[in-house]
Amino acid sequence: MKTLLLLLVVGVLCQNEVDTVEKLLADLKGASAVELTALNTDYTVSKNLKENIIFNLGKAYQEQNFLCASRDKSVSDRESDIDKTNKYIAYLQKRLVDNANRIQTLDTNRCTHSSNYIERVKNDNMTLRLIIFLRNSLQNLDNNQLNRYGAYVEKFLTMYKQAKISELVELAHEFADTMFIDWNQVTPSSQGNINTVKGQLIEMLNDMERYIREQIKNAQNLEIATGVTLADFKGAIDIENEQINYDLSSEQKNLIKLDEQLVQARLAAVNCREKGVALQQQQQRAIEDLKNEEIQYNKNKARLQEELNLFTDVYRIYSTQVGTSEDQFKQRVDDYVNDRKVDSYERSEYSLSDAVRKQVQHE
Repeated sequence: MKTLLLLLVVGVLCQNEVDTVEKLLADLKGASAVELTALNTDYTVSKNLKENIIFNLGKAYQEQNFLCASRDKSVSDRESDIDKTNKYIAYLQKRLVDNANRIQTLDTNRCTHSSNYIERVKNDNMTLRLIIFLRNSLQNLDNNQLNRYGAYVEKFLTMYKQAKISELVELAHEFADTMFIDWNQVTPSSQGNINTVKGQLIEMLNDMERYIREQIKNAQNLEIATGVTLADFKGAIDIENEQINYDLSSEQKNLIKLDEQLVQARLAAVNCREKGVALQQQQQRAIEDLKNEEIQYNKNKARLQEELNLFTDVYRIYSTQVGTSEDQFKQRVDDYVNDRKVDSYERSEYSLSDAVRKQVQHE
């Protein structure tokens, strides 16, 4: 455009219409100035707009990062909840196993205790029968046999304390074999001492019988109390197991929900990060676009500034030199158009033809 206008200037000069050139140069100079001003204005507006876009994208990216941090925390919280729930479920399951083992142990101990109780009662009843046998046998003993009888009774008591029931039975058989006498051989003179000793021995056997019967009663009471206590304890464990099973079912359902929430939380976190990356990429493209626009602006500005400077120089030269030597300037223009060498012009001075030539060559 500017090249055509310059050629138009040359053409006008060639047609000896020098009087219109000054106005044409002023128009060209003004047009370049207006175009440069418009370029600066448009660039300023565009730059402000794009800088605002870059700022908003940066702000959005920062807000997105805060949101993503919240999403990541949600994932971490769900993972923590799942870990705690799994540990609690494991605890409840272990508690059920422990309770089952406790009941098994109690049942085993109960069986052992019952077996011991039955054996003890059986032995005590056998001992009672032995006591009755000894007490009845005492009626047939004479004075000489009482010493041996007393030794048997003492040994009998010792064996009972040591729970040697089988030996007690053997002792009773031995006693029956060796201590049986004919009561008719006992003389009346010895009957008084015999009765006294017999009374003492009978009282000793009676005390032992009362003690054994009391032991049997206590063992029965203990057996009943143990059974009631065991039943109560097992009932308490059953109640606890019911609560554990209820809690276990609830926690397992809750675990399913937490797993679903974790999947959603992770998906939301991934989407959030992807959106953040997209915002960052948009901002980077906006920055690159602004840089490219700045580069193009600087090129266009330099070009327009160069044109403005050129027209300013041409206008100055025309105003100061051409107006005072119009004929000479026309000849110089003709020489320039015809590409003839102008010897009469001083090349050391800046001329309009030089300016036009340089602009045409630049274009």
